[in-house]
Amino acid sequence: MPLVSKIDHLKAHVVDFPLGHSTIAIAAVGEVPTTGWTHPRLSPRFYIAPPADGVWDFDFVADAPTGIVAEVFTPLAGAFVSAAPDWCRGVRVHAATNKLEQELQMGATAARAPGPTLEALMQPAGRATTTQRIASYDDSIQPTGTIHWHNDGPFGLPTPHVEMKKLHHDLVLSIDGPDADKIRDCLNRAIAAGVVAAIAAAIATGGLALQAAISAALAELQGCLGDGFSVRIDDQSHWEYWDT
Repeated sequence: MPLVSKIDHLKAHVVDFPLGHSTIAIAAVGEVPTTGWTHPRLSPRFYIAPPADGVWDFDFVADAPTGIVAEVFTPLAGAFVSAAPDWCRGVRVHAATNKLEQELQMGATAARAPGPTLEALMQPAGRATTTQRIASYDDSIQPTGTIHWHNDGPFGLPTPHVEMKKLHHDLVLSIDGPDADKIRDCLNRAIAAGVVAAIAAAIATGGLALQAAISAALAELQGCLGDGFSVRIDDQSHWEYWDT
């Protein structure tokens, strides 16, 4: 599990769920030197005794590419969600060339975002539009029931390979409105508040946690932008196939 090259951003929040337990939600954004890296994640370090400074260490790792890749710096986002240890006061995430440390922040209460107003829907062409992928994840990993035979056994003999599939999701944020500067300012505020990073962290739990994180991000942006703007997050998904 190689470390990603560099970590650029780190957010760590304590999230209180309806059942009453506290959960740490951590999201990190970094970069690797080529395309083709997969399954970025935050790998926790475990201790015999809690560290004296109350800081939990994580390694930002990903699966290295195989085959042909493009020599271009590529961003990656990793997340970790876990029950909050009593001793934990902050987190420290390590990459190959640097590390970042963040005190735990108390998560905001998620709110339902209002839909776009009629005036926003009827605005003429020429409005400013921003589209940005904010998180990706896979689920529904399963065999397809198909067996493929490849001549990759000893002496080139055919061997069976089970075909698998997974549903790949891209969460895409779209903002539309009459003022590009305000869109940029509100998006930067939402990123600084950690609500966008919380979506990546909530992916590990899915279900209500992910929906709450998305609702919080929409509420933060819509509240900052006000009337005349529309904000949405679309789940763009497709099936991907591979052989074992």
